[in-house]
Amino acid sequence: MERLPLFPLRTVLFPRMPLSLRIFEERYKLMIGRCLETNAPFGVVLIRSGEEVDGPAEPYDVGTTARIARVQRLEEGRMNLVALGQQRFRIERLDTSEPYLSGDVEYVQSEDIDTPEAEEEAQRVAGLFGEQFRLVMALSGQWVRRLDLPTEPDLLADFVAHQLEVPSATKQELLETLSVPGRLRRVAELLGDSIRALTERWEEERRKKFAGAALN
Repeated sequence: MERLPLFPLRTVLFPRMPLSLRIFEERYKLMIGRCLETNAPFGVVLIRSGEEVDGPAEPYDVGTTARIARVQRLEEGRMNLVALGQQRFRIERLDTSEPYLSGDVEYVQSEDIDTPEAEEEAQRVAGLFGEQFRLVMALSGQWVRRLDLPTEPDLLADFVAHQLEVPSATKQELLETLSVPGRLRRVAELLGDSIRALTERWEEERRKKFAGAALN
C-alpha cells in the first residue's frame, strides 16, 4: 500500500491521457510544490460529493495517478501545469491530516488484455470511433484524410473513453471497468449512441441546406 496525495476534480483522468490544471488554492500549491520537489505523482479522483474549490470533497474510490510533465509558474505561487495519467488505483483509506486530501492506495491493473476478445472488440471500437470522428468533422465543415488510433486494446479503450462527450459518472464507470473487453464493449455502446445522434444532426443539416437551395 502506498500513500498518495489526492486531487479531487470534476473530471476523470485515464492512464496515458493528458490533464491541464490551474493551481491557485493554497492547499494545492503546497501539494504540487511537494510533488515537484520529490518528483512524485499525485492522484486524480472524481468528486462523488462536495466542492472542487474551498470546501471538502468526497471522492470516488478509483482514480489515476498523474505525473507532472510541464509547469508554468505564475505570480503569488499560482501555477499552470500539464500532467499525464499513469496508473489506476483504488483508495483503501483516506487521510485528512494534511491541508489537502491523501489516501492509502492499492494499484489495480487492467485484465484480459491480450485475448482474442479484446482484439475483436478493439477493431470494432476503432471502426466506430472513425465513423463518429468523420461525422463530427463533417458537421463542422472539416475533413481529415487519416486518423491515427492506438492499436493496443487497453490504450485504445482509454483513449476513446477520454475523447467521449459523456457525463463524468459514465467515464468513472469506464475507469473502474478493469476488463479490457468489457470496457471496449461499453465504449462501443456509447459510440453507437453518439453516432445515431450525430447522424440525425447531419441529416437535419442536409435537409435545411437542400430546402434553402430549393427556395433560391
